[in-house]
Amino acid sequence: MPPRVLFANPWWHAELVNSTAHHAAEHGWHLDLQTCLSGQLPERWDGDGIITALGGDLAALRRFLRRARCPAVSLNTNYPEIRIARVSQDDAVAGRMAAGHFLGRGFAFYAYYSHGSSVYTGGLRRAAFAETLAAAGHATIPLLWEEEGRRWADTWLNRERWLRRRLPRLPKPLAVFATNDQAAVEVIEACMAEGIDVPGEVAVLGMLDMVIFRESTTVPLSSIRVDFDTITRTACDLLARMMAGEPPPAEPILFPPTGVVARRSTDTLAARTPEVARAIRYLLDHYAEPIGVPEIARAAGLSKTVLYERFRADLGQSPGEALIRIRVERARRLLREGAAKVEAVAQACGFGDRVNLHRHFTKHVGMTPAAYRREARKQEVAP
Repeated sequence: MPPRVLFANPWWHAELVNSTAHHAAEHGWHLDLQTCLSGQLPERWDGDGIITALGGDLAALRRFLRRARCPAVSLNTNYPEIRIARVSQDDAVAGRMAAGHFLGRGFAFYAYYSHGSSVYTGGLRRAAFAETLAAAGHATIPLLWEEEGRRWADTWLNRERWLRRRLPRLPKPLAVFATNDQAAVEVIEACMAEGIDVPGEVAVLGMLDMVIFRESTTVPLSSIRVDFDTITRTACDLLARMMAGEPPPAEPILFPPTGVVARRSTDTLAARTPEVARAIRYLLDHYAEPIGVPEIARAAGLSKTVLYERFRADLGQSPGEALIRIRVERARRLLREGAAKVEAVAQACGFGDRVNLHRHFTKHVGMTPAAYRREARKQEVAP
């Protein structure tokens, strides 16, 4: 009879479920999904192992794990007081990635939004985010529903009302790192309800890159991608060894996120004046075309001299430098996510030919386009 393993999660996370099921099948296990489907823990469990993400009724889960008397592995680091083996993403690395993503876009104002779930892991992300920004001379505005919204019921509608009051009062342009993708969508929806432009006034970055959330809003969501396949494979391998008698590891096994997947919600450079914001939007919409300063000035409604002055004041760079920066970022995305030849990438990003792309890309990224693609692919397949 095959070993029986319970996936003890009271909510359905497609990436985690699919990856866990795949690696459980590789081990020849029967994976019991009743908790995912019903939201309820079984009354008794006499199987061979448990995989959980430590959600739902924590006290009930703690009692269940104690009564089950079988090896168990958690897929996150929440609730460190529970003694359980853990395999998860490195949330401190995620916080630093988020800060670097926004710093590279020239923001002066930053916020972290948490809506109460994953308080421990979210706290790790928030601390690393704030520490990285502080080292660069920036403060982080806390938008912590679990602290500020205590007098209201914890519902989506109440959180939206609260965000709609808070967001208009914050300085702009503002970069918001949300504790997960659901929280990021809440920020985007509150901005849309208040007529706040995303990403022009508020740029929003999520965490986990979950398909259901990144595709549920009219502004495609930028997010930090986590390697769920590696995490669940490692967790299943660990559980198999523990089921064979190996003791659990003393410390969590952590994997760094694979990187920021940039989409429309952070697709901007931080402008402090409407004219520069218009110019940036023009650059983002026309970067693949052979445009120059005259076209940018017309889009902004400024003379070339004033355009240079405003760009220097807002971004610390010239319009031409901003255009190159946008083109390089697009090239990075195409090299990382696609299979197009370098010559085609150069043309798609407005560089014209591979020589021009090579020169600008190497200057800004520190490696050639071909080397960057090789490194990105190595990270995708790394164990």
